[in-house]
Amino acid sequence: MEKNKNIFDYLLYTLVVINITLLLFFGYKKLAKGEADILTNINNPEPNSYIVRINLNGADKVDEKKLTCTIDEDNKCVVHLPLAYRNEGKVMGYSSNSRSTNPDYLMDTDINITSNMELFVISFKVNNLYIEDNDVDSLANDNLSCIMYNDDEYCNIKLPSFNKVGYENKGYSTSLKSLSGFVYPSDNYKLSEDTILYPIYATSARHQAIEVEKTIVVNNSFVEIEKNCHEDVYPTYIEYLNDIKEFAPYLLFGNKISLIGDSTFNEIWGSMYVGMNYGPRKLRAIDIRCSDIVYNDYYATMVHELSHSWDYYYSTKGDANITSQSDVINLFNKYSKMSDRPFRAYSYSNIYEFFADAVKYYYFKYLKPTPEFSNLAFPSDIKRVLEKYICIANNDYDESKCDI
Repeated sequence: MEKNKNIFDYLLYTLVVINITLLLFFGYKKLAKGEADILTNINNPEPNSYIVRINLNGADKVDEKKLTCTIDEDNKCVVHLPLAYRNEGKVMGYSSNSRSTNPDYLMDTDINITSNMELFVISFKVNNLYIEDNDVDSLANDNLSCIMYNDDEYCNIKLPSFNKVGYENKGYSTSLKSLSGFVYPSDNYKLSEDTILYPIYATSARHQAIEVEKTIVVNNSFVEIEKNCHEDVYPTYIEYLNDIKEFAPYLLFGNKISLIGDSTFNEIWGSMYVGMNYGPRKLRAIDIRCSDIVYNDYYATMVHELSHSWDYYYSTKGDANITSQSDVINLFNKYSKMSDRPFRAYSYSNIYEFFADAVKYYYFKYLKPTPEFSNLAFPSDIKRVLEKYICIANNDYDESKCDI
């Protein structure tokens, strides 16, 4: 009997333990489900409702960031869009696309929605660029602006050309005391706020200003005629430049070309030179000897020197000079090692002269054929590479429009 009692007690104890375990397990499951229900209700306060969340997207404040609507008996769910604000800017409305510049919805209006959604504030800010003339003689525009939309950090402005007669144009700076600029005409300048720029000019290369009798603009490039460049000579040089404008306009891009008479040219550069290229990397200028003594092909000199300027100007549109590109470097290395080379010996003194001469020879052989150059054997690989960069330049430096 005692033995049976012990078995009975053991079975009773086991049943109690099992019941307690089941009670704890199902109680926990129910509690967990209740917590999940609470979380679901946080995201959707009501079963028949939707939420609209407002993203500032560059704006500074909105009256309400989270909007809730309930579906009515007509199966509509209407929210009223709040007012939003942007410091020193303007809010236009809202869009489901964060990059939009035109709103899908206006502020302070009702809209009907059919699901949860996120709306972005669509706004803009106008950034102004003021250019102080700094006593320059020509400035294309002294008051420019661009629009910065939404959360953009800047907008772009194409900087205008300027000229100080008789001096070297050195670019733009934010300080009037700068010796040289850090941005240049035709650069796309990133403007994140209202800014003042100063045109910078100097005499650092020539060590003197020249006396200019006349200034002419050819394809946005300033042509200065120095007082000792005689009236019976310089019209021929202007004809050369007009030819270049027609056949190779990419060589003229707002740079300065000075036609300087023999005596002044000798005083500045010496008697051994007929052309000189100088100035900031992105705004190279050239001086051409304006001589009534014909002992040099000044037209060819002009094309050669302008090609140096184009080489440097290319870096304003891309990552580096044309002469820093691998295909040009490979050509220079290849032909420098040859004994039977296509151009004059001076072309191989360095890669810069190689490129400038290659452009010059190409110009007078293919673009404006001239007897002196027309019979020249021009290597096909040099021709192909030059035509690649000419194509890029002629298409506003958009490589995608050229087969390269």
